[in-house]
Amino acid sequence: MADTAHIEVICVSHLWWDWVWQRPQQLLSRLAARWPVFWVEEPRLQIGPAGDQFEVSEPLPGIRVARLLSRHEPPAFRQRLDEALERSGARAFVVSDDTWEAGLGFASPLQPRLERDVLAAVGSRRRGPVVLWLYTPAALPFLDLLRPDLVVYDVMDELSAFKYAPPNLAAQERALLARADLVFAGGPSLHAARRGRHPDLHLFPSGVEQSHFARALDDALPLPAALRDLPRPIVGFFGVIDERLDRDLLARAAAARPGWSWVLIGPVLKIEERQLPHAPNIHYLGPRAYHDLPAFLKGFDVAILPFARGEATRFLSPTKTLEYMAAHKPIVSVPLPDVVSLYGEVVRFASDSDAFVAAVEAALGEGTREREARIVREAALLGRYAWDRLAGEMAALIADRLARKLA
Repeated sequence: MADTAHIEVICVSHLWWDWVWQRPQQLLSRLAARWPVFWVEEPRLQIGPAGDQFEVSEPLPGIRVARLLSRHEPPAFRQRLDEALERSGARAFVVSDDTWEAGLGFASPLQPRLERDVLAAVGSRRRGPVVLWLYTPAALPFLDLLRPDLVVYDVMDELSAFKYAPPNLAAQERALLARADLVFAGGPSLHAARRGRHPDLHLFPSGVEQSHFARALDDALPLPAALRDLPRPIVGFFGVIDERLDRDLLARAAAARPGWSWVLIGPVLKIEERQLPHAPNIHYLGPRAYHDLPAFLKGFDVAILPFARGEATRFLSPTKTLEYMAAHKPIVSVPLPDVVSLYGEVVRFASDSDAFVAAVEAALGEGTREREARIVREAALLGRYAWDRLAGEMAALIADRLARKLA
């Protein structure tokens, strides 16, 4: 049998390693305990001393992160950002004056430089079989560039349904599915949409690092200063704040209960700050480090998933659902198909703002027996979808398929 002990995983992601810690980072950081991981992310445009720089860092043992930084003084930065928005079809988008960096995607003028530098960095160290792990069909050119021994496509979102998605993304995915050896789907809806389109397709819903978020149950964990003086109850959300948020639902719910504190934690992306609902009882606390999220979660009385229902969320399977569960917070969500099918025995659902408020009130009034029964059901889900377990099952599939292919 072919030797798979010296595998190197090269992951190409549209997400930055040091951005929101989610599915890609959770899985690849665990795979790095078995095989070295080389993470390649889309180029960044930044304000700074003018010049392009390719750099490789090692944020964790076994993980090397490669990024191409294109820095410019503010006027040139703004000009290049406007050019990037024009290319993406987001010309009308008004960028905040506080913006100092942005992603350029995998089709920018910097792409040839990125590919050249990645090829040099990989070629100088290549010793054994290479597994190319992709998170976006836009990274399709890396297949021909790196000539991997195995191609893994991990579908975590329906990217073609996102705002400002490249128009050729669906065609690129068809080409990627034709060339991938293994395909993982991050939720039942994503899996169903690709059933019959690839012979080695596997459902791996996103998981949870239970021990991390269970820190919210520790009486000794201090509450963040940003929450200490807010009126109770605190109805909270953390995650990316983008076009998928149901802004009307949030505005109406907050107006219906002005005495409650509605807290949203996370970066704002692809929508303008002025488009968000604003009220004295709605609090945007900005992005917070993954390490700090349990302390904020501790302060939530009810955790929410206030997403708009539409094409962009039809395939959504929010990782934060399990993270809320690890802290045993009651959860209220709009009826997203994947949340209903995966976690319907634990989550309360509401379709409009009136029902959402009523569901939050029911959660706040949860009795001891109801809470205890919920926690039992949560424990089964948390064990089933642990990141360690999911990463181990994925690794076993990779080793098996690579051994077969090399043999």
